[in-house]
Amino acid sequence: MTGWDEEQLAAGFRSMMLLAALVERGGRPAAVSPTVRLRVAEKQYGWFPADVVGDGRRVVVITDQRIVVGDREWPLRALARVDTDPGDWTVTLWMRGRQEPLRLSGPWMPWLGVVLCAELYDAAFEPAEPDAPLRTVGGEPPALPGPRRPSASVDPDLGLERERVAVPQPVHRGDRDPSAAV
Repeated sequence: MTGWDEEQLAAGFRSMMLLAALVERGGRPAAVSPTVRLRVAEKQYGWFPADVVGDGRRVVVITDQRIVVGDREWPLRALARVDTDPGDWTVTLWMRGRQEPLRLSGPWMPWLGVVLCAELYDAAFEPAEPDAPLRTVGGEPPALPGPRRPSASVDPDLGLERERVAVPQPVHRGDRDPSAAV
């Protein structure tokens, strides 16, 4: 993927890992200050640029009720399936009533995939079975039975502390000596 800053790519992937760990422990994405007009009781989770296949770069806004891509929007209940590929920085949205899927790519797509899966499946990632039921959004699709349970272990530490791997510390880019502690 070209045209994206390395720091944004790293931040998007790190945010995905942290949010996935939170969701698997039963948490929810945090609401942010809105950048679009919200409906009653609607919460916005984020906004960021993304490359839309066949439509160029657009601003994407995600709320607990809809996804807005540029000047188009879809309710989350219109999503039939979410396919995420964090390694390729993409998320593919299959929507009811739309022939072709909406494919988005960019540094924040891994994070967006976790947000969408949290809203739709009550899990950090899409289920292994592509036809798994969605949770209730506005009373439309069937709900997943039972309380939320972690489907897989997601460790934001990635085992680095336990294995005593030397994790590089951030480099200060100011007027300090690079070897000084940050």
